[in-house]
Amino acid sequence: MDQIDIIQTSTDFPRPPGAIGRGNAESADAGLPGKPVMRYKGRGMTIVTFILRRLFAAIPTLGLVVALSFLLTRLAPGGPFDEEQALPPEIRANLEAAYGLDAPLHVQFGRYVRGLLQGDFGPSYKYRDFTVSELIADGLPVSLTLGAAALLLGLALGVPAGIWAGIARGHAADRLLMALAVAGISIPVFVVAPLLALVFGVWLRWLPVAGWVPGRPSDLVLPVLALALPILAFIARLMRASLLETMRSPWIRAARARGLPERAVVLHHALPAALLPVVSYAAPAAAAVLAGSLVVETQFGLPGMGRHLVQGALNRDYTLVMGMVIVYAALMIAFNLLADLACSWLDPRIRDGRRT
Repeated sequence: MDQIDIIQTSTDFPRPPGAIGRGNAESADAGLPGKPVMRYKGRGMTIVTFILRRLFAAIPTLGLVVALSFLLTRLAPGGPFDEEQALPPEIRANLEAAYGLDAPLHVQFGRYVRGLLQGDFGPSYKYRDFTVSELIADGLPVSLTLGAAALLLGLALGVPAGIWAGIARGHAADRLLMALAVAGISIPVFVVAPLLALVFGVWLRWLPVAGWVPGRPSDLVLPVLALALPILAFIARLMRASLLETMRSPWIRAARARGLPERAVVLHHALPAALLPVVSYAAPAAAAVLAGSLVVETQFGLPGMGRHLVQGALNRDYTLVMGMVIVYAALMIAFNLLADLACSWLDPRIRDGRRT
């Protein structure tokens, strides 16, 4: 059982969350009085152990994604060799034999899993000059650049907007920001993207409405804005609500009672705790960006993974769809791990399993 040291402090004010586990007990107080401080000396979970546990837990999830994507693509009506004009039976049989589609489903699944373990996603049935791995390598940098820029823009603008609205609660700035945030959340990406293209690309002619030239940042401005606006709006509302809740906490009253300036109270005491819900939302935000990229990349003609996934689904390209879905699932697992690491850095009790 863990040993606990009690360090008596002078007053009975509660301590902010996240203080336990941050170095020694005295530095955790950050100049605030608090309850008797409990310092844990037992075995704490290290960052490496934390990451390994998350990765081992992700293996069954990824395996389930592989199995479900394989089964659902095979159960969907039609096939990769269906054309407007039906192929002669002998040609169709030869194509299915060449790609191994004439074997039973369990045999096909076993072959596919063996290929995955070797890093081979298989051939594309429609883009016959390319393998799925080559298409992923071609589209992944575009999608990652687009998604990372949209997520960073949403965080960079949404967090300050939420803090400002929280500080100015009830004022005109708060009402205006929250009205804009509601509009940003309510309007879907497939409406925002054409509107941005119409205004800034067709009417004003400031930015290109489609196409992709490597090294030309103007091609990404409208897609990034279309993806970032809903994320920005949601983060602003979440940050405002979290900050307002945190400002009502006992340790904030303690900081004010000690005569600290309001700026120091907000930035040094309220903000770290208020950021936890925002950091936790980073993984769902990444999922929203990935889902929105399917529409945005198709709308703006970007050669990313989302566009390949849409084309693969329309063409019933089994291996291309499965490869894209598996990469998306792996990215989501990675984003969730990064969000967990960020939360555990803000509040180490999460990593040690001591948060209540």
